[in-house]
Amino acid sequence: MRDLRKYWQEIREIEKSLPEYVWLMSLGNPRGQKAGCIAQVGAAAAARLLHANSHRLATGEEMQAHQTHEDEAKRLAFHEGLRKRGIAVAVPGDAERSSGLR
Repeated sequence: MRDLRKYWQEIREIEKSLPEYVWLMSLGNPRGQKAGCIAQVGAAAAARLLHANSHRLATGEEMQAHQTHEDEAKRLAFHEGLRKRGIAVAVPGDAERSSGLR
């Protein structure tokens, strides 16, 4: 059996070195966990996941790509909601660009 005191001491040390919230990227495992999923978690949960080597800290590029994807999904959902309510949004110049008239 593992030494629980040592385990929790290591977890606390990792937690102290982290900010309040951390972006993590999953590494995947043979039991079916998908690799490459990004999530923001609190320092306590992040410390346990990092200690277990199931996740790693996300890079700035990964966080930016995730934020860009989320922003685009929100924009599309907003416009779809408008469309469902019968509201059309026209941007000046869009008709010319889409028809190739320029």
